[in-house]
Amino acid sequence: MGEAAGGVGPRGRFETWVVSSFNLVALSLVGLLAAHASGTLEGELANFGTLPGVAVFAYLWLLTAAATRWALADGGLADLRNGLNGLWRLVLRGFAAGALIGAAFLLGVVLVGAVLNGAPLVALALIALIGVAAASVVGGVIGALSVVLDAGCYWAAGRLVGRWAESNGSGRAADGE
Repeated sequence: MGEAAGGVGPRGRFETWVVSSFNLVALSLVGLLAAHASGTLEGELANFGTLPGVAVFAYLWLLTAAATRWALADGGLADLRNGLNGLWRLVLRGFAAGALIGAAFLLGVVLVGAVLNGAPLVALALIALIGVAAASVVGGVIGALSVVLDAGCYWAAGRLVGRWAESNGSGRAADGE
């Protein structure tokens, strides 16, 4: 049998991949829809090419996958079966993971931008100092909200699979008689 969710085994890798991908795509869609609705997307995309877009997305996905693996290391989403204690533990770990993602993402983007634009070291340090604090808080809130969304999806999937299994099992029993 596979190792515990969030661990190194196949089940843990799959759960990490699914949760990371789902959270990043959901966050990206919300951001893109908000940017589109406000009208800022049109002007920004004209100056942003495909390669930088893929690089930013890949960097953010790698950060998300690493943080998600850590956040799910102590039992994965199955920890939700422990009731509010399990949910609270996952929300706290989601907040911490989100804060790390926010800080690391901002530092990476600022560092690349500084290198490409030749920004002075003092400006870089000031942006990093103020920006990392803000990015950590924003990332933490997004991480905690993502855990709540993940918990809702996990609960709904469990209900759907349970009903499907019950109806499948009762059909088989009738076939065997």
